[in-house]
Amino acid sequence: MIRIATLRFEGTVRALDLAGLALLTGLAAILSACGGRSDSLDVIKATGVLRVAIFESRSTYHESSNGPVGYEHDLVTEFARAHGLKAQFTVVQTEARMRALLRTNRVHLAAGFLSVPKTVAEDLKYGPSYALEQHVVVHRRGKLRIRAAADLADLEGHIIGTRSDAQRLRDLLPKGVSKPSNLRPMREVDAVLKAVDEGELDYAVLPAREFKAARNYFPELVRALKLGTPRPVAWLYRDNGDQSLWSAMLEFFHDFGSTDELAALWHHYFGRFEAFDYVDSRSVIRHARKRLPPFREAFMRMGDETGFDWRLLAALAYQESRWLENARSPTGVRGLMMLTRATAKAYGVDRLDGEQSIRGGALYLADLKSRLPERIVDPDRTWLALAAYNIGLGHLEDARILTEKAGGNPDIWEDVRPNLRKLQNKRWARQTRYGFARGYQAIHFVDNTQRYFRVLKWLEAEQTPSASPHTTARPEEPLISPVL
Repeated sequence: MIRIATLRFEGTVRALDLAGLALLTGLAAILSACGGRSDSLDVIKATGVLRVAIFESRSTYHESSNGPVGYEHDLVTEFARAHGLKAQFTVVQTEARMRALLRTNRVHLAAGFLSVPKTVAEDLKYGPSYALEQHVVVHRRGKLRIRAAADLADLEGHIIGTRSDAQRLRDLLPKGVSKPSNLRPMREVDAVLKAVDEGELDYAVLPAREFKAARNYFPELVRALKLGTPRPVAWLYRDNGDQSLWSAMLEFFHDFGSTDELAALWHHYFGRFEAFDYVDSRSVIRHARKRLPPFREAFMRMGDETGFDWRLLAALAYQESRWLENARSPTGVRGLMMLTRATAKAYGVDRLDGEQSIRGGALYLADLKSRLPERIVDPDRTWLALAAYNIGLGHLEDARILTEKAGGNPDIWEDVRPNLRKLQNKRWARQTRYGFARGYQAIHFVDNTQRYFRVLKWLEAEQTPSASPHTTARPEEPLISPVL
């Protein structure tokens, strides 16, 4: 379980004491001024680069088709940007490597949801805690009955995390329980969960956030129990007696946490996994192996023609028809991409022919995307185009106007998303040009398409493991000269 800022997560709320944070920030500034040491933050700023060691996982940092992504990647990047710096990341596999890079001044920070231990080496220091996390035990549905740590006796499991995680978790297990001896780095989450899913392992122990992020890909796995109590997480840095970096982190979490930006970032990476649909997640994986192959080349061809990732087009089709050529809805839309008669005619396709339907749907989505204001950039441009595919450009524009009136950014999907719901409220609908619309359906449409898109990308990586950032080790960046 992770609780951060004022975000609701698994039924609990952790509220940061902003007044206390402001006081601590002031104290940190005083300590920094009185320290008589050179200002390490100023030295970092002089280089223009914030060097960061980070663990690789779905929730921290990994390479995507759009470049590096991950909650920790984005959070650190935002921190660097706030100080006019560019974040440069070095992927590491162990805590020992992180500490070595810090101690030799090759990086300034270490990140990756690092649990704050009870005792810390004198030359290293943890920044302000910005979240809590807890490890969980997961196993295959219906295979075992694990209700307490004692039930792990004589079972074979792997721990995903760091050496300190492993030692702490082993200490929590009662006497007589075989201690998991196999420790796997965060980047191997998918590989370990797959082994549990296929019966090669009885269970896995991993951070709750990692299971939440992977759950849609392994719908047969369930959380059996939580281990220990939630622990604070923070960034790690070298303690040279100067308080400027610590103070800067504290001020950042105070300022960033008091806005909606932190909530939006959290929702982007974790909020979408709250509503897990066991049956639907299992179905998309099964259908991807049975129904998708005959249409794969058509999706790829239209992806090349329109510039969309072919898996996004396939995800859209699954949301619309479950990849059935003769699908029909009560409103009269038909076919694989659920086209209206007018849309099929406009693009000159037979909507009941699978390949032609894919062509019509892809061209229609591309047309919608091209008609959005030029200032809107991806991925928001694609998400907004998907919403328009479901609800129409007119209603989408109404929602964008309501977003702007509410003080949000009409060019950002996460800002427009909640305002789509207003269209189904008569009081709000009367204020719009196109009137009432079932905005919640457009939200559901985009959320599902995004989820199916992620599943298809994951399945593709499973078929070509060498392309998967989660299962393949990458060399660290070349070592650099000390910068502090």
